[in-house]
Amino acid sequence: MAQEDTSAAGTGQRHAAEHADVERRHADDHAQVSQRHLAAHEEIYARHGSDHTLLASRHTGEREKAADATPTQKAALSARHGAQHVVLEIRHAAQLAWMEARHAGGRLRMDQRHAAELLAQERRHAREDRQRA
Repeated sequence: MAQEDTSAAGTGQRHAAEHADVERRHADDHAQVSQRHLAAHEEIYARHGSDHTLLASRHTGEREKAADATPTQKAALSARHGAQHVVLEIRHAAQLAWMEARHAGGRLRMDQRHAAELLAQERRHAREDRQRA
């Protein structure tokens, strides 16, 4: 009986160690994915900043060319510039939303794999426990 208790304790410790190992790998996977997602965010925000700089530069050039325009023409130019900024912001928001959706999908698939791995581990542990009994 004492040997069964010792064996059960050893099995329990092994199961706990295996579970901790799986959880450590899962945490490492999440950390790696988070780093890749952060890099993707930094890249897209840098690209968005460049888009804004380019648009502002283009608007400056257009305003300089319109220096002698009538007030109505200048107002139309300002309205067009405003609309271009709105379109740019909508495009940027759509790009970010799409990227977030892709990232969320990737995290969900990773969590599904992790859950499947833990489930398989628990099934194996149960099978081992039944065989010992």
